[in-house]
Amino acid sequence: MNIIHKEVKKAKEISKMDIGLLGLAKAKQTQLTKKGFESIEDVVKFFPKKYYDFRSIVPIRNAIHDKMTAVVGVCQSIQVLPKCVKAKFKDSTNKVLHVTWFNSIFMGKFIKKGETYIIAGKIELNAEYSSVSMVNPVLISKDIKGNQRIMPVYSKISGMSDDFLQKTIQTALSIMDKRDYLEPFLLEKFGIPRQSVGFRNMHQPLDELHFQQARKRMLFDDLFLFALQLEEKEMHAKGQSPYVMKNADTLKPFISSLPFDLTEGQYEAVKSLFVKMRKGSRANALVQGDVGSGKTIVAILLMMISAENSYQSVLMAPTTVLAKQHYADLVKLTKPFGYKVGFLSGDMKVKERRELLKSIKDGTIQFVVGTHAVLSNDVEFHSLALTVVDEEHRFGVAQRNKLNEKAREGVHAISMSATPIPRTLALTLYGDSIDVLTIKTLPKGRKPIQTLRISTEDKTYEAMYRQIKEGRQCYVVCPLIEDSTYEGLEHVDSVEKTFEKMTNYFHDKPDIKVGMISGKMKQVEIAEEIERFSRNEYQIIISTTIIEVGVNVPNATVILIKDAERFGLAQLHQLRGRVGRGSHQSYCILLSKDRVNEKLKAMAETTDGFEISKRDLALRGTGAFIGTKQSGNNVYLEKKLKYPVFFDKIKEEVKIICQDEKRFNFYRHLLKEELQEA
Repeated sequence: MNIIHKEVKKAKEISKMDIGLLGLAKAKQTQLTKKGFESIEDVVKFFPKKYYDFRSIVPIRNAIHDKMTAVVGVCQSIQVLPKCVKAKFKDSTNKVLHVTWFNSIFMGKFIKKGETYIIAGKIELNAEYSSVSMVNPVLISKDIKGNQRIMPVYSKISGMSDDFLQKTIQTALSIMDKRDYLEPFLLEKFGIPRQSVGFRNMHQPLDELHFQQARKRMLFDDLFLFALQLEEKEMHAKGQSPYVMKNADTLKPFISSLPFDLTEGQYEAVKSLFVKMRKGSRANALVQGDVGSGKTIVAILLMMISAENSYQSVLMAPTTVLAKQHYADLVKLTKPFGYKVGFLSGDMKVKERRELLKSIKDGTIQFVVGTHAVLSNDVEFHSLALTVVDEEHRFGVAQRNKLNEKAREGVHAISMSATPIPRTLALTLYGDSIDVLTIKTLPKGRKPIQTLRISTEDKTYEAMYRQIKEGRQCYVVCPLIEDSTYEGLEHVDSVEKTFEKMTNYFHDKPDIKVGMISGKMKQVEIAEEIERFSRNEYQIIISTTIIEVGVNVPNATVILIKDAERFGLAQLHQLRGRVGRGSHQSYCILLSKDRVNEKLKAMAETTDGFEISKRDLALRGTGAFIGTKQSGNNVYLEKKLKYPVFFDKIKEEVKIICQDEKRFNFYRHLLKEELQEA
C-alpha cells in the first residue's frame, strides 16, 4: 500500500500530550507523577485491575453472602458515631440493609433520610439475626440509572481518592486525540476498534462484548509493537559489514599467555564468529552460558581480533562494579600486546574525561569499557567495529536504541547472558537472524558447587569459619538492606542486623573482619567495599543482591543466602555463581525454614543453568529473560506465547510493512516506545 490516509498521516506528528493539560492542582499532579505518569497517554493506559458488575439491581432479601452486589433502598435512618457512620436502607420488598462506614464521618452529611440511593458493595449475612449488612460500600449514589453499570476498580494512588482518580481518567479520555496510529484498513483486517474506542471501553465497558473488543485492541497494540521491534532488529542484523576482520595473527600468542586453557565451547564460539567477520558478514550473536562458563574471554578474544585489524571495540556492562572488573581484566590481559584500554564513568573529572574522549576519537585507545555512558553522544569513535554488551536485557530502551544505530552502520554485535535461555525462546526474544552460541563446559579445574539447605543459622557460621581458617572468604546475602516493619518482613534479617549478629559471633576472632554494603552508601563507596573484599581485607562481606552480577573473587568459596525462599530461582542461581570461580571446592548455603520450597529443592538438585531455567520458566513465567525485573512476567513475550496465531498474523503484516519504505517510515516512530513489564 503506497497511499496512506491523510488522517492517519497526521497521527505521526502527534506528540505525547503533557499531563499538565488535565488542569489539576499541583499537589494532585505530583501524586500522578510519583506514580510514573508523565503524559495523558500514561493516565489513559492506567487500566482497571478488575471490574464489578452492578448492571442488575438485586432485592435485599435475595442478596448472597460475600458477593459484590448492587441494591436500591430508601434511607430510613442515619447515625453519626465517633468512629463510624451507620445507616439503614429499605427496598421495595421492605427488607432492611444495614450499612456502616468507618473513618468516613463526612458520609453523615452526604446521606439524607428519605432519599433513594443505589448502594453497592460486599454483602454480609447474619443467619442468627436474619440481618443483611454492608461495610464501607464501594458505591453510593442518588443517580441510580447512571450507576447500573460495570464499575472499574483501580490500584490505589497515594493521596488520591478513587472518585477523583476516575474523574481524572474520564478527563484524560475526553481530551486524548481521537486519531489512530494505524492505517484504517488494518482495523477491519484484524477486527479491532479504533484505539480511542478501545481505551474508553477498557475503562467504561458497556457489556462483555465491548470489553472483549477493547482487550483485543490492547493485545494488538502490544503484539504489533513487539513484532515491529523484532523485525527492525532482524533487518539491521542481516547483511554485510564494512568492518572485515582479515587478520588474527596475535590470537595464538594471546591464548598462550592466558593463565588457563580455553574450553572447546570457547574455541568454537570464537571460531564461528571470526569466520563470519572474515567473510565480511555482520556478526550478530548471543553468547550464553552458565555462570562461570567463561563467556567474557570469548568477547575479549574477538576484541583482540578487532584491534589487530585496526578497529576499535566497546564493552558495555550494566553496573559500574562489573564494568570496572571488565576494565581491569582487559588491561591485565592486553597490556603485553601494546593495546590501550579506556574506562568511561560518570564520576570522572572534566579534564580526565576530555583527554579520554580525545584518545577515543583519534584511535589511540583500542578498547573502551564502561556502563551505558560509553554510547553517549559526546563519545566519538575513530573506527568502532564491535560492540560487546554484558546482560543486554538489563539496559533500557534508550541504550538498546543506541546499539540499533550501530547495527545500521554494520558494526558487529555480541551480547552475553549468564541467564541460560532455551534456543527457541532466545530466537523469540532476539529474532531469527541472531546466532545463539552456547558454552556449556566449565573451565578446567573448576569443581561443581555444593548446594546445602540449612535451617539453623549457627551451623552456617560454623561452616563459614572452617573455610576462613583455610584462607577462604565468604559472601552473605540478605533480602533487605535495612530493617522493615512491613507485615511478613518483621522476622527477616536485614544487612544491618546480620552485620551486628556476625560481628558479635566473631568478636573473639580478631583475624576475621566483616564488611557491609548498606543502603546509605553511594555507588563509589559500594565499589570500594567490594574492592576491599577482593583484596581479602574482609573475610566476610554482607550485602543484598548487588553482588548478583559480575563480582569475581576466586578466593570466595562460600555464599550464604539468608531467607533464601524470598529470592527467585534464577536469582538464586546467579548468586550461587559468585563462588566456584577458583580451584577450591565451593559451597552455596541456602538458609531457610521452608523445607518444601520448590525453588530451593531445584537449587539443591542441580547446578545446570539450563535445567534451572526450565524449572524457573515453569514456576513463574518468562520475567527473568527480558527486561530488568527479577519477578513478574514480561507481558509482550507472555502474550506472544499465549496467542501464537494472532501474533503470527500480526508479524506477517509487519514484515509487509517493513518491505514498503513509505509504510515503514510511517510506523518508525513507534520504535521509540519502550517495551515495559507488567
